[in-house]
Amino acid sequence: MTTPAQPALAALLTRKRLEIALLICASAIYFFAYLQRVAIPGQFFDELQSAFSLRADAVTFLGAIYLYIYGGMQPFAGVMNDRLGANRVLLIGGLLLAGGSIWFALAPAYPLLVAARALVGLGSSLIFISLVKALATLFSPRYFAPLLSLVMFTGALGGVVGTLPIKWLAGLWGWRAALLWAGLLCALAFLGAALIARRAAAPTPQAPPLWPSLRAVLRNRAAWPLMLAAPLTFTIYFLLQTVIGVKFLRDVAGLTGALASTITFVMMVVNLSIVLSGGFLVEMFGRRRKPFILLGVGFLLLSLLLLLAGLWLRLGGGWFLVCYICLALSSFVSPVSNVLMREMNPAGAIGTAIGALNGLCYLGVALLASAAGTVMTAFRAGAVQTATAIVYPREAYFAIFLLCGALALVALISALYLRDTRGVAVAEA
Repeated sequence: MTTPAQPALAALLTRKRLEIALLICASAIYFFAYLQRVAIPGQFFDELQSAFSLRADAVTFLGAIYLYIYGGMQPFAGVMNDRLGANRVLLIGGLLLAGGSIWFALAPAYPLLVAARALVGLGSSLIFISLVKALATLFSPRYFAPLLSLVMFTGALGGVVGTLPIKWLAGLWGWRAALLWAGLLCALAFLGAALIARRAAAPTPQAPPLWPSLRAVLRNRAAWPLMLAAPLTFTIYFLLQTVIGVKFLRDVAGLTGALASTITFVMMVVNLSIVLSGGFLVEMFGRRRKPFILLGVGFLLLSLLLLLAGLWLRLGGGWFLVCYICLALSSFVSPVSNVLMREMNPAGAIGTAIGALNGLCYLGVALLASAAGTVMTAFRAGAVQTATAIVYPREAYFAIFLLCGALALVALISALYLRDTRGVAVAEA
């Protein structure tokens, strides 16, 4: 027995074969962009610090430089998509991402590592917005939230591979070989997208003026609470997921690298399930958006309180696993905030709007990662030098989590002022 949705889905698959094939290849590129974002420096903090004789702030800068470029480029990536079309921008980003990923794996010196990470950040900055723009222009609005969840699921899956699996491969082959293979597979996905893009229909560029389009998005007061709550929540989550999470578990809980990576792997799996279900859940529960934002911010605050308690009471790895799972549950904010941002802004500025939100998210992570590295370096006198790593004291992480707690309170206050669109876009209101 078929449901009414099945014929509609079958017709969509028939009509949009090339577009769906392009979407699959583009999502594969996004998979590798997310892998790069999660794996470096978090999974290889000690390896990079040891191989290149780096201070903590130099290692965190490898994550920060990616994020500064990624975040700073997001509004411009959105405008580029609105002006040039998704296909062109996607291919430019894919080429830069693949090239930078391969370069990083082969770089013999720290300055070249930084340059490669900058290239990876530049390429990655163009991928997600291109995917969102393609979804908004090639498919009916009724499919936007579910398809966005599937795209974000693919990216989060790359994040899962960027935790324990990439660490396991690095144990077998070495960190350079593991990252080199990731770069080569990304290049393969780019070639597939380039071949299909020549035949697939390109979304029609709407070419809004550069600054007026961005200014209109930033002046949209209805979106201001969202543009505080979502970036702050994401910033704190991503700091633990990709920058200091593994290092913290090794330094404070005394876990091995493999066990610490396993915990961030579990964290990423939880994130994966939330990202996959988020777009569907908001449609199921009366198209409400705000409750999911509040739920995510609530889990963020809970996780930080548990982390501080664990540090204060000197608890072990099992406690911090619970903390990390609670932190992963804050991911409810991510898929819902992108849907909200689309609904709060005019159709012609979708790319710019999503770009502005993403830019704030990743600039926030870059700033907080830099701050965390500075704090760790400030506590260097209390650190212990081992043969393979520098172990930082509990006080350093306590200071970092106190800062995160203050930011989380700002996120909660902002979320309380958020207006729920209930699925009605600006153009439809």
